[in-house]
Amino acid sequence: MKGSFMKCLCFSDSHGNPYNIRRVLNMHPDAEVIFFLGDGLSDLEPFVLDRTRAFLAVRGNCDGSFVLGSAILKKTDEINLLGKRIVFTHGDLYGVKYSLDGVKKLALERRADLVLFGHTHMPLERYDADINDGVYFFNPGSIATSPASYGVMNITEKGILLSHGIL
Repeated sequence: MKGSFMKCLCFSDSHGNPYNIRRVLNMHPDAEVIFFLGDGLSDLEPFVLDRTRAFLAVRGNCDGSFVLGSAILKKTDEINLLGKRIVFTHGDLYGVKYSLDGVKKLALERRADLVLFGHTHMPLERYDADINDGVYFFNPGSIATSPASYGVMNITEKGILLSHGIL
């Protein structure tokens, strides 16, 4: 962590395509935390050996019971970074293909500042000021499908800046 600023990357739905993950990691060597939101966890394994970055992952509907390193991965997890509560999930358990209602409820229950999810293969960024004094909902899209997309998150103590990258 560089003072009170942290750059994170977010991937989802690689479905057997680790090449785009490698491309993005090489494009962003300053990213400290990598979130993987499921469906292609085996694609992440070669990169987890890189001890200069933290890799955080959850299982998707295509991953089964997956062990990454020595950890059995959850379907939904959370972490606090620079005072921001980030909840991350694949999204299938919350019906994200149909609406954001499920992840809005999740955000409320977990007091999230940011909810990351995948599953739809479609990039999305929304802000809802009526939940928890404001919460972001962010889907990086699919790192495998064309056009492949991913998320960049710049987190500070004062806020969160989200953007999508397209390959």
